[in-house]
Amino acid sequence: MLSYKALVLNGYERPWMLSFSNPTLLLMKLPPYLILLFWLLTSAGAYAQISGDSLQTDSLTQAVVLPLSEDSARRYEPVKPNWTYVKSYWYDTKAVVTSPFRWKGQDWAKAGTIIGVAALSYAFADGRIQKFSQEHKSHFTNAASEIVDPLGNGRYLWITSGLVFLHGQIFHNDKTTRVGLLILESQLINGVLGQVVKLAAGRKRPWDGARPHEWAGPQYPPFHSFPSGHAQTSFALATVIAEEFKDIKAVPIISYSLATLTCLSRLNANAHWFSDLLVGAAMGHFISKTIVRRHPEHPLKKRSKVALDFNGQGATLRF
Repeated sequence: MLSYKALVLNGYERPWMLSFSNPTLLLMKLPPYLILLFWLLTSAGAYAQISGDSLQTDSLTQAVVLPLSEDSARRYEPVKPNWTYVKSYWYDTKAVVTSPFRWKGQDWAKAGTIIGVAALSYAFADGRIQKFSQEHKSHFTNAASEIVDPLGNGRYLWITSGLVFLHGQIFHNDKTTRVGLLILESQLINGVLGQVVKLAAGRKRPWDGARPHEWAGPQYPPFHSFPSGHAQTSFALATVIAEEFKDIKAVPIISYSLATLTCLSRLNANAHWFSDLLVGAAMGHFISKTIVRRHPEHPLKKRSKVALDFNGQGATLRF
């Protein structure tokens, strides 16, 4: 049986950060990332299957449905690694930062709800939730947390987005090319904006022995508790996947569930207060949603069609 010694960091066991002599144990780090990559490519395959451009036959009318033209058959606007894509980083970032000036009543209601819940948690619940999570921490919660923790680690998501992009390039799949590039852009923009807020806020982490209301502001070395980078990163990833594969009902549910578990893993790690997680998740979701919507899709259901009806007495064209 293989054995290893888990490193303990700030009182929290990290079984993936191993002190080992057997290279075989490196394989223990792979499953979370391989599962994520498999999930993305499987979703892309399922999406292609339900929205492909192949001929469609209506079994009730015996009609063969054909796309009217090549342009009308496009499922989505391809995102390509060109200068236009690079420039979109600046324009998309500007759109995100200035978006409150374009909000309407419903947008302000959503923002107000999130801010209100975060404020209530900060005032009354952060300390209680942190205490509860630490009192109920166990080997099981530690192990479960380490499985989902990589979904909030930006370093691994760079690799994931690169692999998804390469899949699209190698297999000439515009969808996975698009998803890989959108994940990369959302992670970069979320990372930059999140770090700006972190450095300005300077909130102390629970594992620093701090109380919920301790803020240091901008200083060096900085404190990075607010907002949670893992929450922001995981919800940024989940939002891109959920938006891109929303035609598959299970994808948004699973994506946001995994992101939520990633947030809970940070409570278990004593790394964040609950309000840090709430604000980080909201930032990741809304920033990524803005980015995806600025690279619009053209759904299959909106394309023009021409159909041939075979009724045994001849053929009829339908538009």
